[in-house]
Amino acid sequence: MSDLLNYFFQYFWILLTLGIHGSVLGLVAYLILLERKTASWVQDRIGPNRTGLGFGIVPGLKDFHCWGLGQPMADGLKFFVKEDYRPGGVDKILFTLAPMIMIITVIISVAVIPWGGVLERTAKVAPGTDPASVVPVTATVVSQGESAVTYHMPFQIASLNIGVLFVLGTLSLAVYGVVIGGYASNNKFSFLGGLRATANMISYEIPLGVSVLAVVILFGTLDLGAIVAAQTHTWGGIVPAWNVFAHPVAFVLFLICIHAEANRAPFDLAEAEQELVGGYHTEYSSMRFALFFLAEYAGMITTSAVCVALFFGGWHLPFGLLDGRVIPGNPVVTDNLLICMLRVGAFFAKTVLILFIFMWVRWSLPRFRFDQLMMLAWRGLIPISFGLFTMSMLVVYFFGREPRGLINGTMVLTGKMALALLAGNILVVVVTVLVSKIIPAAPLTNRRMQVDGSRFSGQISLPAQA
Repeated sequence: MSDLLNYFFQYFWILLTLGIHGSVLGLVAYLILLERKTASWVQDRIGPNRTGLGFGIVPGLKDFHCWGLGQPMADGLKFFVKEDYRPGGVDKILFTLAPMIMIITVIISVAVIPWGGVLERTAKVAPGTDPASVVPVTATVVSQGESAVTYHMPFQIASLNIGVLFVLGTLSLAVYGVVIGGYASNNKFSFLGGLRATANMISYEIPLGVSVLAVVILFGTLDLGAIVAAQTHTWGGIVPAWNVFAHPVAFVLFLICIHAEANRAPFDLAEAEQELVGGYHTEYSSMRFALFFLAEYAGMITTSAVCVALFFGGWHLPFGLLDGRVIPGNPVVTDNLLICMLRVGAFFAKTVLILFIFMWVRWSLPRFRFDQLMMLAWRGLIPISFGLFTMSMLVVYFFGREPRGLINGTMVLTGKMALALLAGNILVVVVTVLVSKIIPAAPLTNRRMQVDGSRFSGQISLPAQA
């Protein structure tokens, strides 16, 4: 039995990889159902509720509709059997490569998400056996004896010390899929959608990156697992030490920017149906078309998971519910596999909550005009993000020299630093409001204009600026 367990944990990282990617792709399918149900709730409708798991043909499930849980499978089957049409004037290689780029970059970026802390395990070693043969490749050996070896295994596919940078870098590559798809389609509407996506990416990646830096500078690390570990305590024994309570404005900025990066409403100008027919995916059909939307939802999952790791403590729950008891003062490490699995469930639950906000916003807010989209980034979010970053540096400079404590080797935020950060966030908001009253207003780019030769020009008097 011991040999069987050693063999299981030796290849556990492979099972973890398959489980995480399978769960993400399965969640993508049911996010489409959640999207449609959210739309129906907002619009006071019922939504999909007829297609069951039996598809009307399986005996015993024929008349059981299962609340519409079979709808995503029916949608997937529909995409598989639809005609894979490709217009004559497209660039054949790039036309196929575009959706592949989007889905591959999103799948790769999931690898560094810390889903469940660190599992400690002691494995027995037979005399004369190399201890490395029972230690997983992703584990770190803690102690080693003649008959046993103890190692720590993180519940993430790849534990990188530049995890934040890796996620931002890989997700930024997904926009190339949009741009290449729009260019290769040989369609003016698709091309305009690609240009809009490029401008969107350039504009909103700046406040996205700076808002992340405002958090990273507090802990001095780019490792997502270490940032989660630093939030696994409480302030005053009551308030969870999650960054959202100390840096609420940075969280709001990050949430807005991941909406823009995912091309989600109200930032979906790259695929605006009323103006661009469908934007960059106008000429796509069948599974090429489906891959674009699978990549969009998978990107939403990844960015939501990063948001949870940065601002909501990752897998951590208040009151020590899922804390480890192996190492005193270190709640990250546990020797209980069940606790690690429950941590994964808690992480997923928080991620789904952020995903619901994506859908809630989509069916609540109207789409921006393009000039409003650019103005929000360059005159609003970017100055605020730099203000937050400067404020975070000042807090670290003045309060970082005090003893801060360590959890799993990472410095934590003290209660004083959290209060200082919260006060700084309030100050940044107040300064932003005051400055917005002083700086000159942006020129009106959507004003009404006289049109030479129009039959209405002499009948109505239009002001120079509306």
